[in-house]
Amino acid sequence: MERRVVTRYNLQVPAHVETVAEGGNTRIYKLKTRDISSNGAFLLTNGEAFEPGTVLKVNLYLNTFTSTGSCIVVNGRVVRCSEDGVGVCFDGQYQFVNQAPELNV
Repeated sequence: MERRVVTRYNLQVPAHVETVAEGGNTRIYKLKTRDISSNGAFLLTNGEAFEPGTVLKVNLYLNTFTSTGSCIVVNGRVVRCSEDGVGVCFDGQYQFVNQAPELNV
């Protein structure tokens, strides 16, 4: 039975994901979304391991065919893990950036 109340879209966009580990060490991952909704996204992790409950800062890059596209910055939390990726629940606080930093995928 499907429990989601918002529409999920099959949309692959680059996602730069930042985590802060104990001790304040920051890690940045270059991933892609498999699908996305207003409440969250499924991120393809390319073998990177994430634990449920991990807090993430996610930059979703739009208009990636130009070097100065837009991006959405949102915080989230890993709620589900599978072999190919993780389900992330967004906190609902979005920031839109018109001139996103250059994307090196």
